[in-house]
Amino acid sequence: MVRIFVKNRLEPDTSFVPPEEECHYLLQVLRMRSGEELDVVDVDGAVYNCVIGTADKKTVSVDVLKMQKGSHEMKTKITLYQSVSKGERMDLTIQKSVELGVNKIVPVISDRCVVKLDGKSSKSDRWQKIALEAARQSGRDIVPVVTEPLTFAKAVSSCSENLKVIPWEEAKGVTLKNVISSRPAKSIAVFIGPEGGFTPAEADLARSNDITPVTLGERILRTETAGPAVIAMISYELEL
Repeated sequence: MVRIFVKNRLEPDTSFVPPEEECHYLLQVLRMRSGEELDVVDVDGAVYNCVIGTADKKTVSVDVLKMQKGSHEMKTKITLYQSVSKGERMDLTIQKSVELGVNKIVPVISDRCVVKLDGKSSKSDRWQKIALEAARQSGRDIVPVVTEPLTFAKAVSSCSENLKVIPWEEAKGVTLKNVISSRPAKSIAVFIGPEGGFTPAEADLARSNDITPVTLGERILRTETAGPAVIAMISYELEL
């Protein structure tokens, strides 16, 4: 089912005109026409069954039918602190993490990052658009926010999730499963390193900020694989 997101509050038996970007998506990308059904997520995260009323070349009117019951979101909120990778790797990480259920993504500039971003990232708008497209495709009830990049030191000091883990190849004996099962939490922070991994100094800084180094097994994952893999592992452990 087609799904769009709007920033206003919806009610059954009303009609509204979506924002210009969503009208373009429905009309020009999906080629939808009057009478076709879709799901619309409002500003509160409520999902409504809707149908396209009228449609011209640039604008559609959407009729709200009824609110859906239930939620597609994980009860445990996951924030991914992802070291910025180059090229399409970061795009892929954001896309797959959103599909798998991440709640928020914080790009991080760590010591071994190849990509260097100064101030407001010109890529932030692109990354947020990727998150929106992935949320549409995967039937999410929210569009996860992709924040402006933070330095590693700022990220670890400002992290406020209940449980915080940092997969690190030097971690021995403490697995992600061990930590999750022994410390139930409403929110989890996951720190993922860049192509060259975290430095020992960064691992020490993480420990001093109550972030637990964990192992993901005997194989070393690429940076674009590690984040989505950890989210999938947490989802399996807590939901399935």
